[in-house]
Amino acid sequence: MVSRKLPNDNGAMNEQLLTAGAQSFDLELSAHQVAAFGQYLSLLSTWNSRLNLTAIREPDLVVRLHFLDSISVTPLLSANGGLLDIGSGGGFPGIPVKIMLPDKPVYLVEPRRKRANFLRHVIRELKLGDIQVMECRAGELSTETLPPIKETVTRGFSDAPGFLAASGEVLAADGVAILMHGPKGLAALEDVRSCLPRCGLAEGESVHFELPFGDERRTVLTFPRSLSR
Repeated sequence: MVSRKLPNDNGAMNEQLLTAGAQSFDLELSAHQVAAFGQYLSLLSTWNSRLNLTAIREPDLVVRLHFLDSISVTPLLSANGGLLDIGSGGGFPGIPVKIMLPDKPVYLVEPRRKRANFLRHVIRELKLGDIQVMECRAGELSTETLPPIKETVTRGFSDAPGFLAASGEVLAADGVAILMHGPKGLAALEDVRSCLPRCGLAEGESVHFELPFGDERRTVLTFPRSLSR
């Protein structure tokens, strides 16, 4: 089967899918936010052929599997505390979160130059404020180069222990690390439990759900800063 390419205009995005999916997370989208997601979708299409930002090219699947999956974490976030998206790639979940929470400072950590340039281009085109691309690896982060970080988040990052170690270095005293995972999230939890004490983190809440209009299972694991650190 030949896959459909992403549309090159905002009007082709399935707005109903986006807005109805957001409502399933008790989130309401303004017309401005819907337009921003449409513009983001178009930019993904333009750059995807050169950078292979995502293997998902069908517009409805981009909306469901990237946009809705990314904003699913929004109810777990503070409205204006700093968010560090480690391994941002094509901007997930950091840019969708920024669209949803415009007053929240967001930092996108992406070591690959071409992808970092894409993220900067999206920020300019969408006229997003208080969002910064950090072209470095997770292990290079430090509190010397960052303001207080309320939450760290990663989605699809292959090195969960590395994410937690970096989170332990930069999170504020009341901060929390958020690991977005697929159906094997509980297995991932078993894999990282042993590294939590040395990262200065504790085991927190586990959230399980299915993405709207499909049966893709998701698990979100939270790891608050440990009081004993």
